[in-house]
Amino acid sequence: MSPRARPRPTRRILPGAILCALLTPPCPAAPPEVIPSLPKPQADYLLNCGGCHGLNGLSNGRLVPDLQSQIGYFLRLHEGREYLVRLPNVAFSAMSDEELAAVLNFIVFQIGGTGVPGDAARYSAAEVAALRRRPLNEVSLTEYRGRLVETLIRRYGAPAGLRSYGNDRH
Repeated sequence: MSPRARPRPTRRILPGAILCALLTPPCPAAPPEVIPSLPKPQADYLLNCGGCHGLNGLSNGRLVPDLQSQIGYFLRLHEGREYLVRLPNVAFSAMSDEELAAVLNFIVFQIGGTGVPGDAARYSAAEVAALRRRPLNEVSLTEYRGRLVETLIRRYGAPAGLRSYGNDRH
């Protein structure tokens, strides 16, 4: 085979391709996703409670109690304060006592709104630890809650909307 019959080397094309790649402006990087940073108690609320009680404590009040502007009223009664921790879904939560106390404080003092008494104490990890050892698993929760709600409405002027949970008369 003569030197003229050989195929042409591709070396001449390769430097051109590299030069083209170097001169082509790169695609702009996609902006990083903005993920809001939430305080841990709020994030724990969303992960453990928000699926049923809603992002801001508003749910289908007939199926799951609304929390927004209502839950704080329960702190007006000693039995109501305990009730919030002793609810089975709360008492049996996988969260530590410290995490659960922080979530309860977020729910009551952030979501609870105007219903929270001005002198209400925050939950402590020790209080949560003691109360969650006595879950309300041998009572009718609807009846138990109903008695508390009627007392709150009668004595403290709590909103009648507290009655909506478990009430099919709407």
